[in-house]
Amino acid sequence: MKPYVYAVCFSILALIGLDSCSKSNDPVAVSPVVGRWELNRGLLSGFPASYSTVNGQSLDLYYFQSFGSTIDIYSDNTFNENYRQVGVTDAAGTWAFTNNQLSLTYDIGGTDTYAYTKNKNIEELMITAPSPYTLTLPNSSTSTVDVPGRVQFVYRK
Repeated sequence: MKPYVYAVCFSILALIGLDSCSKSNDPVAVSPVVGRWELNRGLLSGFPASYSTVNGQSLDLYYFQSFGSTIDIYSDNTFNENYRQVGVTDAAGTWAFTNNQLSLTYDIGGTDTYAYTKNKNIEELMITAPSPYTLTLPNSSTSTVDVPGRVQFVYRK
């Protein structure tokens, strides 16, 4: 009788063990880019030699031009980007993430590509070239000629 009880107990444990290994119970991995990203700064580049000292510098776009932006990236591969400068504008679309590159494809047309980095606990998205946003700085305090350059947006989670 004892061997029969052991066999039944072993069979029940084996069935429970096999059921717990079912792939349908395993959690789906969430992409590291899912979540809310807020514009942190603009990285300056492309200014001529007379302004080369500003290349590589960070600029707080909110205080410089009252510009703000958030990107909400959802796990269903959709996103919504919100711009704030004078008015408020939303742009929605779909996204793809491979090899630390995030591609945002807008419903209205166009695509932006961001490089994803994580250093310690700081996660950033930086728009890759070509940057869609240009910036002009005054040539001097008395000159009206503007010096053009580029700004790369950097977002943080």
